[in-house]
Amino acid sequence: MSSSSGRTVFVHSGWRCSSTYVWSRFRALPGVRAYYEPWHEQLARLTARTIPAETPDNSGLRHPGGAEPYLQEFSPVLDPAGGVRGYESRFALDRYFLDAEEEDPEQGAYVEGLIGAARARGETPVLACCRTLGRIAWLRRRFDGFHIVLIRDPVQQWLSFYSLRRRPRPTYFELCQYVILAETPGQHDAAQALLGRGGAPRGALADRIAAVRRRLKRAHPQVSFAAFMAVYLLSYLRALPQADLVIDVDRMARDADYARAIEAAIRDGCGLSPDFSDCRTPERHDPGLVAFRTVARQVVDGMGLRPAIASRDALLLYGKLANTFAMMPSREPGLGARLRTWAAGLARLKGVALEAARP
Repeated sequence: MSSSSGRTVFVHSGWRCSSTYVWSRFRALPGVRAYYEPWHEQLARLTARTIPAETPDNSGLRHPGGAEPYLQEFSPVLDPAGGVRGYESRFALDRYFLDAEEEDPEQGAYVEGLIGAARARGETPVLACCRTLGRIAWLRRRFDGFHIVLIRDPVQQWLSFYSLRRRPRPTYFELCQYVILAETPGQHDAAQALLGRGGAPRGALADRIAAVRRRLKRAHPQVSFAAFMAVYLLSYLRALPQADLVIDVDRMARDADYARAIEAAIRDGCGLSPDFSDCRTPERHDPGLVAFRTVARQVVDGMGLRPAIASRDALLLYGKLANTFAMMPSREPGLGARLRTWAAGLARLKGVALEAARP
């Protein structure tokens, strides 16, 4: 199958989950237009002049890819007035969990524009993003395509967030978890336990991120991990049943046979042949910072997610949490017990967060 006739490929992941590496392997293929982070808020102000400014080499994020600008593929779809045609900054995190039946014609037209620009050049579009785990069903219903989901050990993923702190303040990646959780329908209790009674921040995304930074800049790292864990679980419970292919990036880095099998599955699914032979184990970080198992158990039970995690559709997710689940009692706690566990386990952390919010 020639690349220009292949299916549109979507690569979905969380932040710090080897998505830049996987994107770079698609980008290296002839006849492919691989869009990097096509839901990122910076696209609202992108111009031909700013595209060359940011490369993997100068990002400080330990990304592969060299000196070629991340966003070069967006050049044909720039609006002369600034930004990428059709992009709205609300696409970044607003409605992060978007059901298949929901309508968002502006977002649909934007994605269609990216796909159409690649097709007009005889190229296969690849859209790789860290903001779409909650939108796969919505995208699939409108654009079909081949959907790849990347998953990583959650402790190492969060520690990768934390390792990028330049001072004892939350990173952008951590702050986005707070914003997503605060705005997730049905998760008011979890958000309040972590963020206090101030409610979800309002306004433009930059203002919302600044608001949670002010509120939680001195919060204990366990608060950050709890918010991350809640978003991680909710995201993958949405994403995994919708995936055509799930890639365990921890395994792909250490198991050459698995990497070859993934290459074959991609070739069979969309006609493209990325080469993962140079995949390396993501940098591992010291896990002694947070009581990860305790916090993960509190999040799972407080949100009542254990039955969903143990379902057939979430077996890989269950595997990623196997060490934590091995410590759990076998009986599913009732609602009252779950709420007491959540409240007791996060009471101290909530106090830290509220203290940090005071002027």
